[in-house]
Amino acid sequence: MKDKRCMMKGFVLLIFLSIFNFQFSISMAQDRIMVIADPHVYPQALIAQDTASFNAYMKGQRKMVDLSEPIWHALIDTALAKQPSLVLIPGDLTRDGEAQSHAIVKAGLDTLRAHGIKSLVIPGNHDLPGANWESLYFGANDVYVKDPNSHSYATQPLQGLTVIGIDGSDGNAGTGKLSASTLAWILAQADEAVAQGRTIIAMCHWQLIEHFDKQGELESSCRLANADAIRDSLMTHGIHFVLTGHFHVNGGTTYRNEQTLDSLVEISTGSPITYPCPYRWLTFSEDKSTMTVQTDFLMAVDTIADLYTYSRNWMTEHAQNMIPALALRAWNKVENNWDKVESALSKIFMGWMSGYLYAALPQTDEEKIDLVQRHFGNAAINLYLFHSEANENERPELGQALADSVYAGMDGMMGEVFADFDEMIPIFNVLAKSMAEEPVQSLVEDKTQWKSKLYADVTDDLHPTLVINAPQIFTGIDNDHSPMTNYKFLKNGQLYIQVGDILYTIDGRVVR
Repeated sequence: MKDKRCMMKGFVLLIFLSIFNFQFSISMAQDRIMVIADPHVYPQALIAQDTASFNAYMKGQRKMVDLSEPIWHALIDTALAKQPSLVLIPGDLTRDGEAQSHAIVKAGLDTLRAHGIKSLVIPGNHDLPGANWESLYFGANDVYVKDPNSHSYATQPLQGLTVIGIDGSDGNAGTGKLSASTLAWILAQADEAVAQGRTIIAMCHWQLIEHFDKQGELESSCRLANADAIRDSLMTHGIHFVLTGHFHVNGGTTYRNEQTLDSLVEISTGSPITYPCPYRWLTFSEDKSTMTVQTDFLMAVDTIADLYTYSRNWMTEHAQNMIPALALRAWNKVENNWDKVESALSKIFMGWMSGYLYAALPQTDEEKIDLVQRHFGNAAINLYLFHSEANENERPELGQALADSVYAGMDGMMGEVFADFDEMIPIFNVLAKSMAEEPVQSLVEDKTQWKSKLYADVTDDLHPTLVINAPQIFTGIDNDHSPMTNYKFLKNGQLYIQVGDILYTIDGRVVR
């Protein structure tokens, strides 16, 4: 009996050790990174010093800056509980670069460091401090190489991984610019990492790739200046994955260059002080070739038990603050494209009406804002909430209903503005929808290069598994997301792609 008990104990111990060793091997093989973007920390103590002034500031915000300090502490507590290998923050650590704000952020990261958790950050447009950035956020024993002309750096925080921090501020808070010398320095670091066989993550505050079509036109500040050229340079030098923030919305997008067969995946992480209060986890495969992204949401802080509902209600109310800028951009776009109206009128021998119609447009900023607010202010807010929740393509009926509400609002505006020209209203409705359809449909379908049957791309915004150390292999994707075989060939120096019986040019135009 005693021998049987010993055998049973030994068997249980063997099973326990096997499970332990299996779990230990997994933990050793898989490094996990926590990503926090745009925390915009602002101390509660500074709020208390001038509550009236701060309340006035908050009326114009879509960010819950008043909760930024408790949210930051909750994220640090989350990191301590989950024990990631590394924490990455792609910019806008503070509200506006206040010394007290930086002190709170640094204290949190020092706490993580004391518990063996490394962190890397890069400046955003709200960040640049008076003190030396590196002395704030790099430890005395950290090993990194710094660009002499910016806060860009390269470091190897985990085995087999190089992180390149790209400082898009170009030394000036508020800009999204990268100097030629800094870009050259970054590319040299990438070349070295590739030569060593290391996987590269680039991290930049500003986005490099559009997450819906014409995003750069509608919100030019979301991307780095010369983003397309920088994107192409990074790909050429072996960077195929970049983390960004700045736009406060979770997004994932893949850019493919079909002439070079190169690609870049961008994962942009939303702000934890903006609905729905996200942060991310990146889990590597053992060889660092693939990465699984998991998106989590901060659900509570000490004073708010249901942060998700609270932040949604906050966003619904405060998104009204976005309407004025949206309205002015929309009407400026109409005015800047008035030549298209004149061209359309001339084709039906009514070019002479152009001046009269132009005079009917709203003249003052107040008139433009009022028109947009009344006709599709609510539609714009609901569309923004929908976009903030990400993976729009998983809710196609709701997405299309929201798109249709935007188009209906535009019809209403055209009908009011051109009420004295009834016969022209259908023409203006068509022109207005033609301007809005590409970005709106791209957004609600979560599909970049929306117009192209050949190149349309949907990248999971919330939980993708990605190849990050090599170009993404391209197979054509049609509008139903079904894979199809393509055949490429050169003819008279021009690259063509054949899909079934259809022949396309490299930019997606149908040849036959």
